[in-house]
Amino acid sequence: MIIDYLGHSGFLFETARALLLFDNARKDCPPLRHKPVEKPLFVFVSHAHADHFNPAIFSLADGSRRVRFLLSFDLKGTANVPKGCAVSFLNADESYAVEGLGTVQTLRSTDEGVAFLVKTPDETLFHAGDLHWWDWPGEDPDWLAAQKTLFQAEIRKLAGIRIDAACVVLDDRLEEHFAEGMTFFLSVCQPRYVLPMHFWKDKTVTDRFLALPGACNPDTVLINTAKETHWEI
Repeated sequence: MIIDYLGHSGFLFETARALLLFDNARKDCPPLRHKPVEKPLFVFVSHAHADHFNPAIFSLADGSRRVRFLLSFDLKGTANVPKGCAVSFLNADESYAVEGLGTVQTLRSTDEGVAFLVKTPDETLFHAGDLHWWDWPGEDPDWLAAQKTLFQAEIRKLAGIRIDAACVVLDDRLEEHFAEGMTFFLSVCQPRYVLPMHFWKDKTVTDRFLALPGACNPDTVLINTAKETHWEI
């Protein structure tokens, strides 16, 4: 599997059978000219926020390969989604069979939209979108308690599932609470690889997480997305 990090929460996965693009918010779309044209492209958008979605993704449906867009329900009916593209809108807490890919299970986000668990014949991938433990300093205690409850309930749905690569939020803006969501995720799930995402200005956040005692299970490799952008695993 080949993985390219596109910044913030954007990733391009190349598997043996397909290409999977998640939450590309860049003004330009990742170049695919060097990717085998026989591999279909599946484009995922977890929600409509501008740091996860750029309408430029629809330019990928240029006829050079088969493209299918798998978009969160909150994008349905918006002017940003052109007619004529192969688009499916996915609700939260559902499972979908996707021809040429496998199954896509959605989780409810603690912010907007959905998270994705993608099971292909060869691998299982997770992309959290904005599903995270948003423990904002100084926020209303009741709201924070609801955030914690919902986040932990959604992540527990993944317990026992062998995940090959997981893209998980590690947001520096949460200050001293930056590690809570990632730590809980890794206490429930033991992915082969975990890729931090959604960090903003402070790119030391991945090193700071790795410095925490017992940050990762010995069976999980944290890929430092703050320092590298391309991997073959």
